Amino acid sequence: MTIRDKNQQAATRQRWGRTLLAAAILGLTGSAYAGKITSVPSASGAPGFGGWNFGNTKVLLNGTGSWFNTSTGAYLFAADSDFTYQTNIFDRIGTNMGIVLAKDWPVGEPAGIKIVNDDPGIKQDKPANCIMATSYLKGNYLDSADPKQVICSSPFQTHKRFKVAMLPSTVDGQGSESVDLVFNVEPEAGERTYEIFQKINNWTGKRLAGFKVEVGFGVGDAFQGANAVGALAQLDIAVPSDLWSPTQLATFSAGLFGPLDKHTGEVGFFDSNTRAGFYIDEYVTDVQPLSDTLRATRPLPSDYGNLPAGAGAAAYQFGPWLPNTMLPTGIFFDDDGNPETDAALVAWYGYNPAVSRMGWMRGSLDSFAGVGAADIQAMGANLLYTSAVIDDLVNVGLNYVVRIGDVSSFPVTSNNTFTIRVTPTVDSSGTPAPAFVGVSPDPLLLYTSSDAAVQLDPQPTFTIGSVLTARVGDSDLNVDPATAETVDVQISTSTGKITTLTLVEQGLNRGVFAAILPADYSDVPAGTAVTMSYTDASSAGMVKTSSTMAQAAPVPILSDVSITDLSVPESLLDGQSRNLMLSIANDKTAAAPATGEVLLTGTDGSEFRAAFTDLRVGGKLKLKFRWTARLANPATPETVEWRASIIVDSETVDGVDSDYITQVLVKKSGKNAKIK
Repeated sequence: MTIRDKNQQAATRQRWGRTLLAAAILGLTGSAYAGKITSVPSASGAPGFGGWNFGNTKVLLNGTGSWFNTSTGAYLFAADSDFTYQTNIFDRIGTNMGIVLAKDWPVGEPAGIKIVNDDPGIKQDKPANCIMATSYLKGNYLDSADPKQVICSSPFQTHKRFKVAMLPSTVDGQGSESVDLVFNVEPEAGERTYEIFQKINNWTGKRLAGFKVEVGFGVGDAFQGANAVGALAQLDIAVPSDLWSPTQLATFSAGLFGPLDKHTGEVGFFDSNTRAGFYIDEYVTDVQPLSDTLRATRPLPSDYGNLPAGAGAAAYQFGPWLPNTMLPTGIFFDDDGNPETDAALVAWYGYNPAVSRMGWMRGSLDSFAGVGAADIQAMGANLLYTSAVIDDLVNVGLNYVVRIGDVSSFPVTSNNTFTIRVTPTVDSSGTPAPAFVGVSPDPLLLYTSSDAAVQLDPQPTFTIGSVLTARVGDSDLNVDPATAETVDVQISTSTGKITTLTLVEQGLNRGVFAAILPADYSDVPAGTAVTMSYTDASSAGMVKTSSTMAQAAPVPILSDVSITDLSVPESLLDGQSRNLMLSIANDKTAAAPATGEVLLTGTDGSEFRAAFTDLRVGGKLKLKFRWTARLANPATPETVEWRASIIVDSETVDGVDSDYITQVLVKKSGKNAKIK
């Protein structure tokens, strides 16, 4: 598909929310009324409130006297609050079945879910409406002068997904065993399709074999599916094949399982070849029949169940979907200098079949090589390393859509609401707990020196407005191994500003403490020195310091070179080859000829590069790359997503990464296939 083709195709492309299911939705276009999920500004003026029905919830804000108003969306964090919150979800008789979690303040705000209607920036193949987390864009968080919400069309990795943690009450054999999210609807002309940005977390305490997601009405034992009450033509759930491939519907983190991810640049730590997660049973190519249920009963063909491959205790070391009570411990490296963002996993503790015992190991790319005690000790002395359980192993990200038709046909008892229900499926294989459960890693990641270390990053300079992080390592402060302790340091500038900053221990029993400096210590004039000072607890009052200096932001690289066309095959059989075509141009108004590099990557791990030198003003260049499609599993079709970019002086100056996909099909013996 080419850029040029996209506008032509927009008018005729079959999409699930419009023509893809037209043959199955008889009489829908004749509805006098349809519906949408309510979305109004909250008391603070933030859009997206009013759609989530709080009738079976309780919003909890940390802090004495903190509160949330479910009628207006107004909230207050008390003076002693750590700005965290959660929303508990109950069944009809008051049993807590689940917890909704999203980014805490100032990255997000209570209660965790918002509704977006009519997003003008959405790409043509995606719904313009969504149910998503209450997050804000980086640089425009709630503590900034200009807060801006994340919306449906916001870039990847902007915290769009809310989490639904499924609790032990969903697997105890009592009641409905489901988590019910209820939404308010109102009539309007036409129909709407909503993309759901969601994760589900296994906090059940048991291994799971899968799950199901349903749409219907009511909560707890009063829930009825849309089909059971004759409302399926006006309320259904789907995983459209023109939006996602079968391996993109329910997946664990790309940073843990799978090939190079075009959005994150990550390769799976535990499996660098195949995504882990589940197939959705209702997924079909082209027209998907109306359904009120999506079922996940089959795992994707990854190495999730057997890591690393081996016999004895290593066989099925992870096994079926782990709960949060059976997680391995990992060592993480703070690769972006911000202790509040996700750090990179570099090692984990488990049974290593290479040495027939428990131990620290690297990941798949390093063949699960053992990590010796000396290396762990060196990491412990480095203030950028932390240790914690690998909690992403319980999180499955979902991709699905819900269509809302004529809400006047909804049951009267629904009171203009509908329900999205999530139900876990308990694993019945009898797989025991992994060998690492209940075993303390040996050696532990510890800062063992009583001679304190202090570190203010970045060093030796920082760009004005960037994140500054203060760190202290001191074993004398690690008094209680079961508590994340704190320590106060002094922050000052060469212009006379001074404050006290509280650092928090980076995990239990670590001996390393960190915190981000207030923004006004980074938004300072160029040449300003910022210093942290810490009085060593064991050195007779010795004050240790670390300083860094502000510098102006580098002048951005200006380039008039852009990508004008990208063409990739729509589908290809496993083993077949085709050309990938890419065109670039240097604008007619450019100041000078351009020199740089073109990079084209695919989610199958393909990478193509081509350099260009002195591309004249107004000049054009066409590039051709030969690609051979290869399925990781010859029996399973895959979708390859393509991303192209132009790099000048090590900076990306232009790129395209939306909707350029190739379906790689299974090669069937003795049959011909039509390839586009």
